[in-house]
Amino acid sequence: MWEYSSDEVKGLVRRALDSDENYNLLFCGPPASAKTLFLLGILKCRKGVYFDGSNTTNRILDVLEEERPGVICTDVLDKMSRQFQNQLLNFLESGRIKVDQQRKSYDFEIKGAKVFATCNEINRLSKPLQSRFRRLHLPPYTMEQFLDIAVKVCPKLREDTPRIIAEEVWKTSKDVRDVISLSKLIRKSDGPDEIDGIMRTFTKYGSPT
Repeated sequence: MWEYSSDEVKGLVRRALDSDENYNLLFCGPPASAKTLFLLGILKCRKGVYFDGSNTTNRILDVLEEERPGVICTDVLDKMSRQFQNQLLNFLESGRIKVDQQRKSYDFEIKGAKVFATCNEINRLSKPLQSRFRRLHLPPYTMEQFLDIAVKVCPKLREDTPRIIAEEVWKTSKDVRDVISLSKLIRKSDGPDEIDGIMRTFTKYGSPT
């Protein structure tokens, strides 16, 4: 998380984590700007929960109620439905969730919660939700930094293998999550040809035309 970010940003994150108060911090920026890595790094140094904003269900509220986590990381918040965005408003303001649903009602408080989130397109967040966060705009990293990051997030692979994967991902999404996902399909015996075959298959069938 920390290698490719400024000392100023790292300092703000540490201050937020050390605060006794509720605090909400939003990392904004294009793909390949280390937003997700910040969340993963935060969860390495502090116990917390991780949510993918593109896959939101009522289970999020269940997890918050059951675990009462002090650190909550939500990736791609801009892909979260407006319904869930609205349900988070009061929580981000006061630390309390009060939601009445057809099958279940929620009414609980998490004192001192720290919410860290990422987004690619800030205009996809409702204005009220934007107002609940302090925002940090992260610049994109270079290709060489992306290759180095790939090596760090794929420690079980030989160093050259994640670099090959990252070079291909850089041409398309520039998303470190794609590097991690693809690395899980790689066998120890695979070489450049096998990796290239996997990449070509995902390119061919991964997105509708």
